[in-house]
Amino acid sequence: MAPEIAITTSEAAAAFRVSVRTVQRWAKNGTLTAVKRGGRWAITFNADLADFPPTALAKARDLLESGSILATSRPGIYTAVSSDGSTTYLVHRVSCTCPAGRKLRPCYHRAAVALIGAAHTARMVA
Repeated sequence: MAPEIAITTSEAAAAFRVSVRTVQRWAKNGTLTAVKRGGRWAITFNADLADFPPTALAKARDLLESGSILATSRPGIYTAVSSDGSTTYLVHRVSCTCPAGRKLRPCYHRAAVALIGAAHTARMVA
């Protein structure tokens, strides 16, 4: 089984493209698996992110929270904005058009897509 990961309500809201309040409501009514820590909800789910270094996961969280990764009309394909805002990349869970992705390295764009996918799977199961 994949290790458990926790994301904030802001990150979950960005992943599901809903408001933070909606995520809080889902957490409270059990639609999402969540625990309250220090008065804040932490959305928990299992995700296999072993391919990604901690720095990539941190950048992936920032990417989600800033709304810099968006679903396209094609299922499973996302667009991501580069860190300097000058370029967009096409991202899938196994590939990315960014420089690291073209070299078949695990990039933070793919890590963000993996987080989105795991969160969606967790919501379907809950």
